[in-house]
Order: sequence, then C-alpha cells, then structure tokens
Amino acid sequence: MIFKDYYKILEIDNNKVTMEDIKQAYREQAKKYHPDVNVGDIKAEERFKDINEAYQVLSNGVTRRKYDRMWNTHIGNKRKKQEYEESKRSADSVFSDFFNMFFGNMTRSNRK
Repeated sequence: MIFKDYYKILEIDNNKVTMEDIKQAYREQAKKYHPDVNVGDIKAEERFKDINEAYQVLSNGVTRRKYDRMWNTHIGNKRKKQEYEESKRSADSVFSDFFNMFFGNMTRSNRK
C-alpha cells in the first residue's frame, strides 16, 4: 500500500497544526503548482492533484484523525523502531567509523 505523507505534500513540518495553518499551506502550494501557472507541466499537474487530495483529507477533522491514526500505525511505529535501533549501535561499529571519518569523534562533551 502506498501511503502519502499529506503533511509533507503541503510542506507542513508536523501534524501539530491548526486548520488555519493547513488552509494557508494549501493555498501557497496550490498557487505554486496550479495548472494555469504551469501550462503543459505534467509533474506540476500531478503535484497539484496530490495537494488537493491532501487538503481534502486534512481539512476535515474526522478524516484527519483517521489519517493520523493510520500514519502512526503504519509509518510512525516503523520510524520509532528504526531510531531506537540506530541508538543501540555500538561505538566500534562500521557505521561509527564511517560517521567519525566525516564528522570526527562526537562525544557528549564535544556536543555542548
């Protein structure tokens, strides 16, 4: 199942926004990708359809709650698990060596 990130489509950082924020983000994106502004641009037309779809779902309180619930069930839990697994990596792993090669050895005292 393809699950679209409607907040990302509307260029909203997270789901903790008001209906007014959603409306404003929709207007900005719709203005930018409207077919009359982007004549003959197939990608802009597809993007405009996604923007309308995102607004239809997020502008209605009931459908927005359903969407957020589905997002947390299918996507959010996978991300949390991935973040947890990344935090469990040992300091002597291959990834750590690669990371340190570009950013140096980041200990807690260096981060402050």
